[in-house]
Amino acid sequence: LKYSEYVQKVNADIKAKLPPNTKVYFGKAEGAREMSAGKVAYLLETTTNLGGDMLRDAFVTMGEFNEPEVSISFKPEGSLRFDQLTSENVGRQMAIVLDDVVYSAPNIKERIATGSARITLGGGGDYNKMLEEAKLISMALRAGALPARLEQLEERTVGPSLGADSIAAGQLATAVGAALVLLFMLVYYKTFGLFANLALIFNVSMIYAGLTLLEATLTLPGIAGIALTIGMAVDGNIVINERIKEELRKGKSFAAAFREGYEKAFVAIFDAQLTTALTCIVLIYYGSGPVRGFGVTLLIGLTASLFTAVFFTRTIVDYLLVRRKVKSIAI
Repeated sequence: LKYSEYVQKVNADIKAKLPPNTKVYFGKAEGAREMSAGKVAYLLETTTNLGGDMLRDAFVTMGEFNEPEVSISFKPEGSLRFDQLTSENVGRQMAIVLDDVVYSAPNIKERIATGSARITLGGGGDYNKMLEEAKLISMALRAGALPARLEQLEERTVGPSLGADSIAAGQLATAVGAALVLLFMLVYYKTFGLFANLALIFNVSMIYAGLTLLEATLTLPGIAGIALTIGMAVDGNIVINERIKEELRKGKSFAAAFREGYEKAFVAIFDAQLTTALTCIVLIYYGSGPVRGFGVTLLIGLTASLFTAVFFTRTIVDYLLVRRKVKSIAI
């Protein structure tokens, strides 16, 4: 059973034995990592009429000896109800419940008429654990003040066959996109387009090599990152090619146009790759799971693109101009 169904079944089974207007809820036992590993049952009165909608705020503060505490404050209506409850139940516990889970059950030491209170967690314990508990309690209190509670309407499970189909579709889309890019570069930029295509193939090889080195698993977002990198990889070559064309239109020799084109295009290429790389770093640092995988793949692709656009194609053309004494190359 799911937890909520389990709580309902327990209360239904023992309803005849429970006092009127009471219900059994559970809280995680101290030291247990999950409810299933250890839970504590609480018999709670259900007629308090003090809900999260009456709470103004709940946040973590530090006590007299720098120990974590939770400060709470109520709205006017909640203050009156809280005053009545605390005056009638001094020495008893008041449970903090969210989605049928008891997050804490602090003792009421005295009547509280001000509408503000502190939940102390004791002293002498581990500071980090106390701080985490305080954060959890304040989160539960604030979440209880939401205007609507979550209700599960549907649950879907993606099987391995559907996942494999999605990856296969992603691979097909990447292959088709790469083929169109290769064809465009070859038709539009002729020989220089061929060099750009070789750089693109080398770029993708470097991406796979980088993922292998990091022992990363290629997921669907990772495939999307490769597809995006393929489109961006030729962008640097397009900038360089157009710069060379501009220099040729000025009447410069091919060798001079080639040199000027690479030098003037470098700043624009580096700036574009750097700004995108910074975004990838943010995705990797703050993201998780698929988001982080997408960021890692794209960052590797950007690094490879910068290398292939600035170094790889230039080395090929330098070889043809210097070693082979080629005077001009179709562009």
